[in-house]
Amino acid sequence: MNSRRSWVRYQGTDRAFARSWFYGTGRTEEELRRPLVAVACAWNEIAAENVHLERVARRVKDGVLAAGATPMEFGVIHATDVLSEASEGMRYVLPARETIADSVELMVQAHAFDALVVIAGGDKVTPGMLMGALRCELPTVYVYAGTTETGVLDGEELSWETVFEGIGRVHAGEIDAAQLARLELAQMPGAGGGASAYTGNTMALCAEAMGLSLPGAGSVVAGSAEHLRIAYASGREIVSLLEKELTIDQVVTSEAIRNAARVALAVCGSTNISLHLPAIAHEAGVKFDWHDFGLLAASTPTLVKLRPSGEVSLPQFHRAGGVQALLRELAPLLEDSARIRPVADADPGWTEGVIAPLDEPLDTTGGLTVLRGSLAPSGAIVKSGGVPAQLLRHTGPAKVFENEEDAIVAIHGGRIHSGDVVVIRNEGPRGGPGFREMLGATAAIVGMGLAETVVLITDGRFSGASHGAAIGYVCPEAASGGPIAFVREGDQVSIDLVDGRLDIDVDEATLRARTPSPGRQVPEKGVLARYARSVSEACDGAVTTNQ
Repeated sequence: MNSRRSWVRYQGTDRAFARSWFYGTGRTEEELRRPLVAVACAWNEIAAENVHLERVARRVKDGVLAAGATPMEFGVIHATDVLSEASEGMRYVLPARETIADSVELMVQAHAFDALVVIAGGDKVTPGMLMGALRCELPTVYVYAGTTETGVLDGEELSWETVFEGIGRVHAGEIDAAQLARLELAQMPGAGGGASAYTGNTMALCAEAMGLSLPGAGSVVAGSAEHLRIAYASGREIVSLLEKELTIDQVVTSEAIRNAARVALAVCGSTNISLHLPAIAHEAGVKFDWHDFGLLAASTPTLVKLRPSGEVSLPQFHRAGGVQALLRELAPLLEDSARIRPVADADPGWTEGVIAPLDEPLDTTGGLTVLRGSLAPSGAIVKSGGVPAQLLRHTGPAKVFENEEDAIVAIHGGRIHSGDVVVIRNEGPRGGPGFREMLGATAAIVGMGLAETVVLITDGRFSGASHGAAIGYVCPEAASGGPIAFVREGDQVSIDLVDGRLDIDVDEATLRARTPSPGRQVPEKGVLARYARSVSEACDGAVTTNQ
């Protein structure tokens, strides 16, 4: 007797009613008797990351059909960070990760699919889909939406942060609005997730490192012929995994997650992996927290400085061999996992000038650092690979703001000066609510020419496009009564990225005797109200399940 999930659900006399409804879609009896593969696709007309995915999904389905199974596609939402930055809309972006996870679980389990292919770009869609897939415990393949070739203007390569930081340059009088408009039109030459180590791109590298996608899939250029071939091969691969009964929970082990973290650390990836990898581990039922992350960061050398921390774009990294070439260099540090593939010896010329050898790293530690201290007892995260050398250790007066908007106005208005420590609070998971990215503030600091002399600290989070001395994810957050809620204007705040410290030079008794920040009023209804009630701290992945 066939024990396949879909066979049990849809075959036999007693399931005639279900088959009849399927036949209403135009499908045949033969198609319904084959293994059923769900294809979850985040295509929409809103986001450049996913606007091209109809064609990618068709190639995936072609591969599934060629391998003898029946693909069935459904759509998944994508609330894009890029269109929501520095606005109230950003409060809805991270909560969408949980909704995406729920929707994948609901669709796959309700309809008894046998296997799953997830197709997505975007910062929260990839982790959300993988979290949902882990709940289903089926064979799963991830197909990334792809990166973007760099834009060029007047011979200069551009990136999304070039435009965001250009706003500050306008306020500083360095360029005018017409020049900014030229940047806007030139920086994004096509679809995809951009050319820098944004969160979506970083998570795609992690997924490939875990063995959830085919070699090259994590950095391939969106919509290219190579991308379409990877999509087709991924469709065939999912049927092979189904035949082998290799499920996602067998692939996403603690070892695989640690390997993925090493890859992200080695390339100066997005700080948001400090949220998404613990959240994925949570769904996989394995341990991975900031303690583990800190140990890996201290023992993983930086081999590539992807933009914005350095000058290497994702397409350059891909042409140098991408994740597979990086895994070859990191091999002595990697752990065994179900899907680490043998990496063929690459032409050393591929990686020259892009991927440093393990014995001659760009830095002896990873591009991200976990900080702890009196201002962040449970931790904070900084992209240390992008911090100017003179700010690795710094003490300065706090300039305190209750939200990002007020901080941006102050930065653009010339009220922030060399040596200042900008503190933005009430932007955490509960206090926001929604845990906004502070890209508007970090870009304003860079655009105003303050990146070499000003530090930003927040219980909010950052975009992968943020760089400079930007310390975020401070735990506990202000809304949970963390020390950041008690900081006052002028307090001396100290950072030490060498020793991993974040401290306020006020004793705990004095600090706790103060009245804390009143915080924001949490909505009484809707998604954000539910999110604020259920979400965990950033150091636990900002998850809402089992809280």
